[in-house]
Amino acid sequence: MIAILKKPTFLLFFLGNIISLIGFGFNMIAISWLVLAETSSEYTLGKIIASATIPGLFISLFTGYIIDKTNRKWLMVFLDIFRVIVILLFLLSLNYFDFTILLLYPVVFLIGIGNSLFWSTSQAFTQEIVSESEYYNANKLLSASFQIGSILGASIGGFVVHFYSPYVALWINILAYLVSGILISLAPFKNSIKSSSNSNIIKSWMKGFIFLRQRFDIAMLSFTTILSDVAIWGSLSVLTISISIQIFDMGTLGYGILDGFYGLGAFISVLIVGYLTSNWSRSLVLRGCYLFGFLSLLLSSIMPNILFAALFFFLLGININSSRIITRTIIMENVDNKIMGRVQTVLGIYSRLMVVLSSLVTGFIIENYTIQLALFFTCMHYLVAFVGITAVGIIWNKSNKYLFSN
Repeated sequence: MIAILKKPTFLLFFLGNIISLIGFGFNMIAISWLVLAETSSEYTLGKIIASATIPGLFISLFTGYIIDKTNRKWLMVFLDIFRVIVILLFLLSLNYFDFTILLLYPVVFLIGIGNSLFWSTSQAFTQEIVSESEYYNANKLLSASFQIGSILGASIGGFVVHFYSPYVALWINILAYLVSGILISLAPFKNSIKSSSNSNIIKSWMKGFIFLRQRFDIAMLSFTTILSDVAIWGSLSVLTISISIQIFDMGTLGYGILDGFYGLGAFISVLIVGYLTSNWSRSLVLRGCYLFGFLSLLLSSIMPNILFAALFFFLLGININSSRIITRTIIMENVDNKIMGRVQTVLGIYSRLMVVLSSLVTGFIIENYTIQLALFFTCMHYLVAFVGITAVGIIWNKSNKYLFSN
């Protein structure tokens, strides 16, 4: 991993991605607290999160085409600037209008577009700037950048919102996106992907479907294991702050602790996942990760205080991020970089649709039933991922190459 970090392009991209994710962490907790402080409604929070995801669902139709047709480095820089402008306009508008929930909908909608494109582009960009033999370590580092950003963004953001205000957190969010854009813009990079100029959007988009139809083992693996990410971006976006408020009465401070411990566990996973996969098959490690993830989340809600709950979120982070590193490496190994954007488009549409449903259902269950039922619903995401990995290993012989080798 050290050798990859010595490359200026990857290092600057890595640092820029960390800073961008710090900004995202501040944004998430600020928006969540604004919604709950104004409405005290988990279902409304679910709708806000869905509103942030829906634009990504629609733009996903064009994401792969955009990523594969443009310079990925400058696309990420543009998206950082775009998100700065959106948040800045929202904060300036508060000088002329009183805050209402209606003001948030266009903000999260536009930020959702920026996030959707940025994250998909960063995944494809990583594959472009490293060699095939470096995919595994590059994925670990990319995941580390997400988790470092998550740790700092969520934990520090929780303290900032608790002791100052969500608006201060949003100003820090703006600064983070600016720094991210500057760092990525400084990365030396020459675009090496040459897409065919006569391919229209529809034909380009269909290439992702055609690949996944031909490699149904990869489709099954992707569609089931993506639900572990859906649990994080969908259900847990609503559930974590509700656990902090309803079970432990800790507000945004508790949210920062839980999310920070999850991020710390996810960062630790970067250091140990290589050891796990060198001693056991990927299939066994993945199934263990999803099973322990299920149990960690389930047990977190019955702990006597938030610190004990945070320890289980720490274990959740270790297991779920380990699984994410492995599955993303499998996808990189099996999907050619020339069509990675198109495949990411199909998977992005599916994942964002699931995030919308997951966040709405979780908010509805918490508000109309019990938080324990919502917790069990979230745990089921990991159970489906467990079943998916098991099924792929049993049904497709070709999975021996990427699931049962060290």
